[in-house]
Amino acid sequence: MKRMFLLLLLLALCLSACGTPDIPPTETSAPEDLTETDAPEVPTGTDTPENPTGTDTPENPTGTDTPGDLTGTGIPEDVHTLSEGGNVAAHEKALYCGNTITSVTKEKWADGETWTADFWGEDSIALTDLLRFLDYSGEVCRCLPEYTVDTEFGDGFGVNLTEGYARYGDGQTDLTAEQLELIREIIERQSEEAGK
Repeated sequence: MKRMFLLLLLLALCLSACGTPDIPPTETSAPEDLTETDAPEVPTGTDTPENPTGTDTPENPTGTDTPGDLTGTGIPEDVHTLSEGGNVAAHEKALYCGNTITSVTKEKWADGETWTADFWGEDSIALTDLLRFLDYSGEVCRCLPEYTVDTEFGDGFGVNLTEGYARYGDGQTDLTAEQLELIREIIERQSEEAGK
């Protein structure tokens, strides 16, 4: 123990004897191209020189969020528009059995509750046929699906009624107003029948 103390003391003396070279203090400043006025402005929904009260502006009517904003930062996620048509892939007419089963799961993130409804019959056939033959050649956005639909012909179809899209695998398509309304009606009817 005494040896360890002596070694540490000797090491401390050596370091203090070596010292550090005298370097004159210099004034620090930001590089010319990184001055405060050149910094990009990030919208925060709080007081800014353009909006000193943090209140609503015509460009930002909510005062904090913009359409499609899922993060609360005021930076939009994605902007969706309904399809005018032509979003169905070419296919031959399919025949279905009346006992084709479909399962719809509401994702918890959408409003804090989750449920699953399993059903068959006309609603199952209509939803299966619609989702099965959509043209999923579009890019996948950052918005999350509100519902997951599993059919006998494919699992994991994602549907977002708020944003008006359907997703499958690595692709996505915007829905038409008619397709969106059909999916909404089926989901509402089946969730009510399942007591959800």
